[in-house]
Amino acid sequence: MIKLTFLALATAGTLSFCDNAEQRADKHFQSGLELLEKGDVDRALVEFRNVFQLNGQHREARLQYADAVRARGNIGEAYGQYLRLVEQYPDSLAGQRALAELALRENNWEEARRHGRAAAELDPDDRLVQAVNATVSYRDAVVAKDATAERAAVTKAQALVAEDPDLMIARQVIITDLMRAQNWTAALSAIDAALAESPDDQELYTIRLGVLNQLGETREIRAQLEEMITRFPEDPSIPATLVRWYISQGDVDAAEAFLKTRADQEPRDPDDIITYIRFLSEVRSLETAKVELDRIIASDPPERERLIALRAGFRFDLGERDAAIAEMEELIDAMEPSDERRSIMVMLARMLEVTDNQVGARALVEQVLEEDKNQVDAMKLRAGWLIESDRVDEAIVTLRAALGQAPNDAGAMSLMAHAHERAGNRDLMADMLSRAVDASRNAPEESLRYASHLISQGDLRTAETVLINALRLSPNHIAMLRGLGDIYVRDRDWPRLTQVIETLRREDGANAQRVANDLTARQLAAQDREDELMGFLDTLAGEGASGMGAAALIVRTHLAQGNLDAALQYAREILDANPGDPEARFLVASVQVAGGDIEAAETTFRDLATENPQDQRFWLALYNIHALQEDVATARQALLDGLEANPDNLRLNWALAGVLEREGDIQGAIDIYERLYAADSNNLIIANNLASLLATGSEDADSLTRAHEIARRLRDRDVPAFQDTYGWIAFRRGDLDTALAALEPAAASLPADPTVQYHLARTYVALKRDADALAQFRKVVEAAENGPELAFMDEVKGEIDRLSASVE
Repeated sequence: MIKLTFLALATAGTLSFCDNAEQRADKHFQSGLELLEKGDVDRALVEFRNVFQLNGQHREARLQYADAVRARGNIGEAYGQYLRLVEQYPDSLAGQRALAELALRENNWEEARRHGRAAAELDPDDRLVQAVNATVSYRDAVVAKDATAERAAVTKAQALVAEDPDLMIARQVIITDLMRAQNWTAALSAIDAALAESPDDQELYTIRLGVLNQLGETREIRAQLEEMITRFPEDPSIPATLVRWYISQGDVDAAEAFLKTRADQEPRDPDDIITYIRFLSEVRSLETAKVELDRIIASDPPERERLIALRAGFRFDLGERDAAIAEMEELIDAMEPSDERRSIMVMLARMLEVTDNQVGARALVEQVLEEDKNQVDAMKLRAGWLIESDRVDEAIVTLRAALGQAPNDAGAMSLMAHAHERAGNRDLMADMLSRAVDASRNAPEESLRYASHLISQGDLRTAETVLINALRLSPNHIAMLRGLGDIYVRDRDWPRLTQVIETLRREDGANAQRVANDLTARQLAAQDREDELMGFLDTLAGEGASGMGAAALIVRTHLAQGNLDAALQYAREILDANPGDPEARFLVASVQVAGGDIEAAETTFRDLATENPQDQRFWLALYNIHALQEDVATARQALLDGLEANPDNLRLNWALAGVLEREGDIQGAIDIYERLYAADSNNLIIANNLASLLATGSEDADSLTRAHEIARRLRDRDVPAFQDTYGWIAFRRGDLDTALAALEPAAASLPADPTVQYHLARTYVALKRDADALAQFRKVVEAAENGPELAFMDEVKGEIDRLSASVE
């Protein structure tokens, strides 16, 4: 009886406590609603957080909180709150609807599909949900190249717009489809109709600029940019785009006058001043910009410290690095914590990174983020470091937060594309590269990056469009002209290629002429105009040292035609015209190797290496000539001598790693590749080789995990060596379906490589495909027949015996 009484009292107390907690939670909730009504969002959010402390399952408070932070533009936090809401209450239409819409905005197609379907099950008649699902269906149809499904999705979007003209998601499907069909006039009409409903939609204005570009409406581009500057005064990329437009029209003075007027107008805006000064530094000179900046600083402008920091940046670029860093440190020490001080700290972090003070740079960035976790430039720096460290998933989270704060930041989008590439998500990478082009309004760097990806995928038409759009605003950009010329060479579009070459010829500067010469030579070669090609190259070769590349190409052409005597005679004529020239001597020695005069060539290579120890080519030539004679020790010594003079040289280290791998010193090879990877983790071949060695040379779990992290970027790449590496790592991780999908094409492309054949054979065994495994192991034996003894051959022979008994 005593125990039962005690239990009754305890239970009553617990229930009373729960009632009180829920009552207090409701009180905080009602207070939060009242504060929202008054527009006091900060205090309302505090009240909602109090609700969660008392009742983490409060459905209405969670939704109100998510809606409030979303309205403030904090998309990352809003997404997390909506996600928690639907995890607790899967039947929350508002939560599923919001998640579908936000995921669509971030091009997170899987999440948009998941939440769109969930929302449709809750309310199939909701028009916004239908619009999200129509967009996902359209994208899926484009990827699958399903024209019927594409048309069905567009028809659905058109019906939704007819029912609800405010439905911008549905309008976007219509606009995108018209642009993909290159129906620019209709696309412009559709954009204008959308702007009539949503006149402050900046993304629509950006898309409209691209369409005007396609239509060649030069004057209207200027008018729209001027309107956008007035309508979106906080966006610094719009004035920058207008400046590029002025320059594209050949009116640099007008661009300068426009920026100077903005910099001098009252009230003075530091961002306008900085834009003006940076323009001077790029178009005039660093010294001109520094002089003008000194004048402005003397006039006591607002945020003077930022301008002093900018001046320190110019000093840094002019070579006064220590003085510039000292000035920045002194400036920061004299300031109180503020947004301005944090921006200057990030500038200093970039300087320290350039001077290889990684520890100092990272410490500054962490300090900035400790003070303000949403400082976008600091988040971008951190994300870049995370990517380089293969902590890609963390980088993506960081960049999503950065884009939540600055949704039109092209730099953050480019970093996100890089992160997706490292993760092996090339579709997401392409989406983000495309968005970066739009956000930057066809800026050269972003356009080149996206065009390069499109060219690698064989999508020459879209790449051409991207580059032409960018060249309309930057018509003399050499790298973009080179990219466009490359497309026309591939397409054999000689009239357009000739236009590009003529544009380059009109440009001053050696780089433009080099690109024009290269494109001309490629055109003549592709058209089989051999006599004209040789004459053109001979003319270039007559320009002395600057023509050595052309001379080398003539020599290679003679050798390719089997005309050794002509190659040697021409090389000696070049040497006679340039006596003692290292390039000419190297050319003669290279031909001597082809002709079998090894002793003479070796003497020349050794002399050149001794005289020019910093030139990797001469050491590599020595290495190759000894390797050709199977003199392994002397070949290795040539590499070691070269590395003594150039310890960080990529090619020399790379060659030495290959020697060590062939000798069975796998750890030695891994050590070299680790150093190379630390210096350049973006190099795909280095990444592939390191991942391959880690996966094949070590059995421990840590090595396999690291190999997987490095190799993620190799997924879905049509390079047999990459497929083999990725597939073998997948096999070792137990992901047999992924392994098979990668290793089968790799083995088909590399039939003479016994290791690749062995990897596929092991996969067939694991999948219990014994007949396929037996046939594959026999291919291993065939491929290894004339090569060195391989460690796995005893296993191969044993498997053939075992499988023969069971299969045959």
